[in-house]
Amino acid sequence: MENEDKNLESPMASEPASKSWSRRVVIGGIATVAIVSGIGFAVARSDDFGMGGHMMHAHMGGGGFMEQRIGSVLDELNATNEQEDKVWDIIDKARDEIRPTFRDFRKTREDVIELLGAPTIDRAAAEKLRSERISAIDEASRTMTTALLDAAEVLTPEQRTKLVEHLKERGGRGRW
Repeated sequence: MENEDKNLESPMASEPASKSWSRRVVIGGIATVAIVSGIGFAVARSDDFGMGGHMMHAHMGGGGFMEQRIGSVLDELNATNEQEDKVWDIIDKARDEIRPTFRDFRKTREDVIELLGAPTIDRAAAEKLRSERISAIDEASRTMTTALLDAAEVLTPEQRTKLVEHLKERGGRGRW
């Protein structure tokens, strides 16, 4: 019984393990938000995933890496002009839906710094920030998954088979 009581104590003998554990969870949550916000910020700064204004850029020879990659895959699949337009419309709509989310992430770093620099740590505010950011990431992920599935439905079964082969060939080299 005495050993059990010692196991429940944190390394700081005056602090119960549950309090120490919750502190680690909050700090880990804040660190996670900071990392995710950094990624979100980088993505938001990268011209909305390199897909901004695809009609002007991709169809006129310009555009970002992501646009060129998607255009290349559509060419490889022998997508019709109608299919390409539908896929780009889906991508543009998804990008427009999630752009505000990534703009919101730009402020997360400052929010975390403010929380950590406050005279008193506001755990409720940290949890609220973490929860909001995770919810926003979940919504953006849902939007992108829907867009991916919508775009896949534009393709024929044969084109999807070819796309799967292309993705398997790429293996670990790049995301797509």
